[in-house]
Amino acid sequence: MNWTNELRTVAPEHRPALEFLRDHLPESDLDCYPFDLFLEFAGHAMMLREMAPWCAALDEEIFYHYVLFPRVNDEDLSFHRALFHRSLWPRVKDLPTVEEKVLEVNRWCHENASYQFQDDRTASPLTVFQSGSGRCGEESAFLVSALRSVGIAARQVYSPRWAHCDDNHAWVEALCGDTWHFLGACEPEPILDRGWFNTAASRAILVHSRLFGKGTSPLHGTPLGTDGAVTWYNQTARYARTRTYTFRATKDGAPAAGAAFQLQVLNEASYHTIATLIADEKGEATAELGLGDLHVLCTLDGLRAEGDCADGAISLELKHVGVGDTAWTEFDVHAPKDEPVNPALLTDEQKKDRAAELVRGAELREERIASHYQPGQGKPEWEDLLKAARGNARVLLTFLQRDEDPRREALLRSLTAKDLRDVTDDVLEDHLQHAVPQGDLPEDLYISYVLCPRVQIELLTPWRSVLNAALSEGEQNTYRAHPAALWTDLQARMDTTPEHVYAGAITGLVWTPVEAWKALRCDERSLRILYVALLRTLGVPARLRELDGMPEFWQDGSFHPVEEAGMGTLVLTHTEGPAPLYRQNWSLSRRVPTGWVLLTLSDEDWSDGRRTLSLPAGQYRLMTSVRLPNGNQFAAGRELLICAGEEASSDLRLRPFALEDLLGCQDLPHMTGRTLCTDSPETVSVIPEDGRPTLLFWLEEGNEPTEHVLNELAAGQEAIEALPVNVVFLLRGEESLKQRTLAGVLAKWPGIRVLEDDWAFDLETVARHLTCDPDRPPLAVACNRKGQAVYGVSGYHVGSVELLTRIAAHLAGEA
Repeated sequence: MNWTNELRTVAPEHRPALEFLRDHLPESDLDCYPFDLFLEFAGHAMMLREMAPWCAALDEEIFYHYVLFPRVNDEDLSFHRALFHRSLWPRVKDLPTVEEKVLEVNRWCHENASYQFQDDRTASPLTVFQSGSGRCGEESAFLVSALRSVGIAARQVYSPRWAHCDDNHAWVEALCGDTWHFLGACEPEPILDRGWFNTAASRAILVHSRLFGKGTSPLHGTPLGTDGAVTWYNQTARYARTRTYTFRATKDGAPAAGAAFQLQVLNEASYHTIATLIADEKGEATAELGLGDLHVLCTLDGLRAEGDCADGAISLELKHVGVGDTAWTEFDVHAPKDEPVNPALLTDEQKKDRAAELVRGAELREERIASHYQPGQGKPEWEDLLKAARGNARVLLTFLQRDEDPRREALLRSLTAKDLRDVTDDVLEDHLQHAVPQGDLPEDLYISYVLCPRVQIELLTPWRSVLNAALSEGEQNTYRAHPAALWTDLQARMDTTPEHVYAGAITGLVWTPVEAWKALRCDERSLRILYVALLRTLGVPARLRELDGMPEFWQDGSFHPVEEAGMGTLVLTHTEGPAPLYRQNWSLSRRVPTGWVLLTLSDEDWSDGRRTLSLPAGQYRLMTSVRLPNGNQFAAGRELLICAGEEASSDLRLRPFALEDLLGCQDLPHMTGRTLCTDSPETVSVIPEDGRPTLLFWLEEGNEPTEHVLNELAAGQEAIEALPVNVVFLLRGEESLKQRTLAGVLAKWPGIRVLEDDWAFDLETVARHLTCDPDRPPLAVACNRKGQAVYGVSGYHVGSVELLTRIAAHLAGEA
C-alpha cells in the first residue's frame, strides 16, 4: 500500500492521526489491512475528540496511543468502534465522572461477552461481541476497544506467566484523570481497582503493558525494553511488592555490552521468557520485579550462559556451550508470597447489587446468543455447525444452501469452532471454488490438508484464487512434482530480515499469505504459512508439523519436512504412578541459537510406562515439575543429545513429596456469607473465628464431581466429626438446598455450617490464589487455626476427602 498517495486524499483534520498510525502500526498491519480501515478508526477518534470533553482533555500522545489506536494486542482487526459507540454513548455521556463511565462500559461488556477458552488465535473485539464469549486476552481487548469507542484512554495489561500457577492473565487499565485504574474485563464490579486477580497479581514476577512504537509520556510507565514494533512498560509495582534486580554478563572477563538477558519463569514445567533486557556498555541491565525466583538465559554472538536468580542479582560469563548428556539436577523454585497491595472490599449492599447485576447481565447475554440460531434452519446435520457459529450462523447457512456440493459442509468441519464464528462468505467461496479436485487423495487427507483454509492461527483470507494466478503453469507443474523446490525458491523471494519480524511475546501477529506474497516480506512463521497455502492451492497436501511447526508436504504416501534433518529416537520411561501430563508435569525443548524451543507433544502415547519419540537430531532439555499448593515447585532437569539414526533413553524423574510439602500458608481475602438453614439469617465470616481448623467446600449441587465429593463426605463423616474442625458448605443460594444428595448429607450432619456465598468473586479469587481451576467446582480448601489456606483442590479426585481429613487431623494436632 502506498500510504503517501492515500494520505493526499484525506481531509486535513484526519491526516495527523493517520500519519501517526503509519509510523506506529506493525509492518504486518500496514501490509495486510486496507487504508480505508484505518481511515475509519481515525474518523471515529477525531469525532470523539470534538464531542467528548473527557477525550478532548487528553494529551495528544495519550489520545493517539490509547483512544485512536486500533490495535490492543495480537487480535484480528476490524472496525467496531461505531457499533460499540451506538450502544454505549447513551449510557455513559451524562455520567458525572470518568470512573463511573468506565464501570458502566464494563457492565455493558459483561452483558455481551463472558469467558470461554477455545484456541490461541485472538479474535477481533467484533467477533467477541457477536459470539458472546472470549478468553481473557480477547475479553480484555474487547473492553479496551469499548472504552476507546467512547473516548476513554485504555490499555491491556498482562502477567505473561504467573509464578505461582501454570497460567497467565490479562486485564485492563483505564486512565481517569492522570491515574490508571484497573478492572477485570467483562467482570463488573461496583468499584475500580478490584478483581478476582488482586491477590494473584500480588504474586506476579512481572506485570507489563505494551505500546506500539515509542512514547515519551510518563503515563506509559517505566520502559522495560522493545520487541519489534512494541515497547514494553513495567507496571509490576502497582500490583505487587518489588525489588530491583541486576543482571550482569561478561565475555572473556570483560563487560558483554549488547548481551540479551531472557528473564524466565518456570511455568507448565518449562521455562517461559517473560521479558528480554539488553545489556548496556557495562554489561548490565536492571528491572523492578516481583519477589520470586527467576531463571536467566543470556546470549550474545553464539555464546550463552544460564543461571537462577533468587536474591536480586546474577552474574553470567558467556561461553561456547557444547553438546552431550547431563545427569538429572534437582532444584526448588519459589513463587512470590501473596501480599495484596490493592485491598478492595465491598459492603454487603454492594455485594448484593453486584450479584444482581451479574445475573441480569448473564440473562441478557444468553438471550442474545440463543437468538442467533432457530431450530429448523437448514438440514438437521448442520445444527451443530450453526449453533457453534453463534452470530455468524447466517453466513454459514447461506454458504451451505448455495448448492449441493458436499464439500461445503466438509470445508466448514475442517475449521475450528472459533473460525465458524467469524469466517466470511468470500473466504469460504474462494476456498471452495478454487480448490483442486480430490482426485486420488484419501478424503480425510484432502479435506484436512488441501481443502482446509486454516494453516495455523493466521487470519482467514481468500488466498487460493490469488496464489493460483500468481504461479505460471510451468511453476505449478514443477512445484507439484518437487514441493521442496518451492521452499527453496520462496526463501530466496521473501525478505525475512529481523527488522520486518514481529514476534517475541506477541506470537499471533503474522502476515496473511496473499499480503506476504505481494509485499515480498514477512517473518519466518508467516513464510511457513505461505508455503503451506501455496502447496494446498496446487493440490499438494501440506501442513505445519505439530512437533515444532516445520512445514511438511505429502509425497509417496507420507509427509516429509521441507528441511531434511537426521532423525533420532528418544525413549522415555516412567513406571511409578499415572502417566505424567505434558506441560503440567514435564516438558521437552530443543536448543536453538537464541535459547530453547518448547516442543508440542500430546499425552496419548504412553504405553506400559514407556514412550518413544522420533526427534530431529540436536540437543534437548528434559524438565519435570511438581507444583505445590503454595505455588512453589519441586523441579528437575537434564540435557540429552539426540543423534541421527541413534536411540537415546531417559527416565522421567518426578520428585517425591510428603504431606507437609503439600501444605502452604496463604492468607485469604476476608469473605462473608449469609447463613442458611436457620430461622434468623445473618451475615457472618465465611471462616469461623473460633481458633479451630476449617474445611471449606464450594459445592455446585447436582453436578457429578460434587456428587462424588458429597458421597465421600458422607462416608467419612464419622472421622471428620471426631476432629476439632469446622466444616463449611458455600452455596449459591437457598435453591441449592433442594438437591437430594446435598440435602441428605445436611440432614445427617447438622454440625455443618451452610452459607450463601458470592460465588462469582470468592470462588474465582480463592481457586486461582491456590492454583486451582475455578471452572471445575467443587472447590475444597483446608484452613489452619489462623484461617490461612494450607491446601486446596478443585474438581473431583478419588480419595480427595480422605486426604482433606488427614490434613485436618494434622492441623488439629498443631499447637
